[in-house]
Amino acid sequence: METTQMRTRSSSTARATLVLIVAGVLGLAGCSEHDDRDTLASSGRFGPVTISHAFGETTLTDKPTRIVALGVAATDALLALAPETLVGAVAGPVTPSGVSPWQQNLLDTDRVTLLRMDNVGGFDREAILSAEPDLVLAQEAANAEQLYRAFDGIVPVVAFHESTLGDSWQTVTRDVARVVGDERGGERLIAAAEQVGADAPPGAAGKTWMFVASPTVGKVNVLKNPDDPMCRFFDSFRLRLAPRLAGLPDNAQNPGTVVISEENYGLLSADFVIVMAAGDPASTALLDSPIYRRAVGGSVVWQAEPTVAMALRSPTMLATPWVGGRLTEQLARL
Repeated sequence: METTQMRTRSSSTARATLVLIVAGVLGLAGCSEHDDRDTLASSGRFGPVTISHAFGETTLTDKPTRIVALGVAATDALLALAPETLVGAVAGPVTPSGVSPWQQNLLDTDRVTLLRMDNVGGFDREAILSAEPDLVLAQEAANAEQLYRAFDGIVPVVAFHESTLGDSWQTVTRDVARVVGDERGGERLIAAAEQVGADAPPGAAGKTWMFVASPTVGKVNVLKNPDDPMCRFFDSFRLRLAPRLAGLPDNAQNPGTVVISEENYGLLSADFVIVMAAGDPASTALLDSPIYRRAVGGSVVWQAEPTVAMALRSPTMLATPWVGGRLTEQLARL
């Protein structure tokens, strides 16, 4: 078993890519196309913009100026495309400040209200309304349908397109670009971020991978849904989700994953295994388990700390370049 701890400092390549993407997108504000966009909006010719989603359609006749983003993909898209419109954002769950590393110097917590998810990924209605939004982006909220119904006639809500947590960061970014009137900027940002996987080592192509997290001692959650946003991200590195778990029943509390108990840790094998290692008792017990150790004996194992694991698990246009360099370094070990 080849194992390494995640490096605490990002590679210079990853930092440079992140700076270029953010600076490039924000820099578009001085270009004629952005001036044209702002002129159209201020002249009253903005929209109407209609976004179809799982519960119907949301139509905006005026350009929103106070947006609450209930997800990391929507938050990061607004930080790059229209940060002045962001008044409420999801708090990062693995940092004390609620601000993720790739959001540093971009997310102004003096001006933006950070909203915490509940235990099932939903958000409190009163907390949302306290930010006085004129638009709520709920594509990544577990209670998106409830918010859409409850806020009818109060504030427009954009929900997910097909299934809870099923929208890719690209889909969410395109929604954001449409509502702020900057579809060209959105497409440029997406194209730049998608290039992160282009530098994947040739030896990674076709290799299998698995993502493992241990929420409680003696059990792990393992991703198995090939349509999950994380899987789409790994597709860009030409990796294959390990197929051996595909037929196992879904975890009802975390759809798209499967719960595996310690006696079945022998299933935890792939060419490349990512383990969220938080230093907590559950993670420590997993790493010390003889059954787990035997299972990953022939694997390249990446023990990723929670911030890195979150960036992998929930890719966004800002998290993707931030974590992409780290992932490329690990894949070079295959």
